[in-house]
Amino acid sequence: MPTQDPALPSAAGDATPKPAPVKPLRLLLVDDQRAFQVMMKAMLQNIGINRISFASSAEEARRRCQKESFDVYLFDYDLGGGENGRQLLESLRDKGLIPPLSVVIMVSSDNSRAMVLSALEVEPDEYLMKPFSQEQFKFRLRRALARRRALESVFRALAEDKPEQLIHACAERADAIPRFANFCRCLQADTQLKLGQAKEARSLMRQLLAGQENGWARLTLGKACHTLGLNEEAVSHLQATLKHNPLMVEAHRWLAEAQLALGEEETAQRELKRAVEISPQSVLLSRRLAEVCLQRHDYAQARDVLLSLIELARNSIHRTPHYLGAYIQCLTLYALNSNDGYHIANLQKQVNSALSRIRDSLMVSEFNYPVFEQICQARVQIALGQLLKGKKMLYRANQPWLDQPASMPGTLLGETVLALYQLGEFEYAESLQEHLTEDGDRLLTICIQATRNDKTVQERRQRYQQLNELGIKAYEGGQLEQALTHFREALRRAPANTGAALNKIQVLLKLIEKHRKNPDFPSECKETLAILEGIPLNPAQQERFRKLRQEFSQSQ
Repeated sequence: MPTQDPALPSAAGDATPKPAPVKPLRLLLVDDQRAFQVMMKAMLQNIGINRISFASSAEEARRRCQKESFDVYLFDYDLGGGENGRQLLESLRDKGLIPPLSVVIMVSSDNSRAMVLSALEVEPDEYLMKPFSQEQFKFRLRRALARRRALESVFRALAEDKPEQLIHACAERADAIPRFANFCRCLQADTQLKLGQAKEARSLMRQLLAGQENGWARLTLGKACHTLGLNEEAVSHLQATLKHNPLMVEAHRWLAEAQLALGEEETAQRELKRAVEISPQSVLLSRRLAEVCLQRHDYAQARDVLLSLIELARNSIHRTPHYLGAYIQCLTLYALNSNDGYHIANLQKQVNSALSRIRDSLMVSEFNYPVFEQICQARVQIALGQLLKGKKMLYRANQPWLDQPASMPGTLLGETVLALYQLGEFEYAESLQEHLTEDGDRLLTICIQATRNDKTVQERRQRYQQLNELGIKAYEGGQLEQALTHFREALRRAPANTGAALNKIQVLLKLIEKHRKNPDFPSECKETLAILEGIPLNPAQQERFRKLRQEFSQSQ
């Protein structure tokens, strides 16, 4: 257990007894500048810290943390190329490599609002602006160590993900140490919300606010009200929070959630946009804005947000190919709805640029990047109007899973569903969509839903389905010429639709049999068969295609 170095006297007023020092503090300093490392080493030694390890990059720091743990982690936000200090901290916490009682201090020479808020969002114990004095550093470190030690039971339960224990520890420590009461009560209420105890959280925050105003408590009360469906009350509390704390981005986010629940989608989008402008480095805020833009079919803003997300998440634990998939879909839907050929013509260049940005971060063993890239390129070809070329690329990329679509990796499955809707393979898209798990990526789900509900796609789909159904009805009624007319028009609406092509071939075979002297029907049948030739269809379609092709050969 980390203990306080004799050179770091305890913070005044700490209500807990101080154990005798057992061992000197171990500190990891992560900074890419050798001069800063040398300066900090001298400063640390002056205040009695001699067990110092250095790392010049996030990757080197991660390797060290996998081998040993430290009492103090001192990260510079800017680590040169690759991961920054914020992303490193998120990664280490995600892997459980920072002990519960260890202190994390973030430093930066950039005092811009965006940088400061980005650093504070990952909740280091302390944040310092360069340059800082020895006394300033010593005071901040001493304060952070004292807080960690005083709230040991809280931080252990938090690190071990034991919510019931965390609630108990927060309540006990809030009573025992009044100066940490607000922190403990708000954390207690947040934990109650996660456990579905929104009424208890609301009551606890109302009690706290009855004594004094507190921004975090008012925010948590707003979250509790939203969870309970009391969205008008939630809006009131969250607006009050922002009146006194306009830079509290979490209040902006939850205000937007309450507004969405009230049906005020445009207002909510503006609120999220304001939050992203305040904290442009936040992946989660930008992601939520992209989701709302997609739901509102605001493809232009969704496209811009997703492009920034691709870059933001490239070196972080939040990286996902779905940002690129959604970006491609936004480019396509925006172009379809704008009727401007420039946007489609520029699509290949934009997609290739985005692919190059994320290629290295996605080339990991658990993700099939080559197939993902093939699906992306197939979607580009489809958007460019090269439907059959795009269809062949898409089906060949998915060939290993055509027999068993449920075994397809979720990421690839979702991107394939988007491509199929774009292609006009509506029935196949819906059958594959059933295999997407309910706990899948929310952005992907929203992107698929936005595509299904898009005005242009929906009109095309409805007209295609209507024509296909009319064709089937006419065929069953023996009205072959009328059926052929309907299937031709259905294929005009969805030129790459396999079902409509097979239906058309089936009608043409009947017409060939009925009008043996008419050369037009065999010619058209041969052309339609050629459309499906060489495409690795799913088993049911492949078997039907085989039988129809054999029947055509026998008729000649």
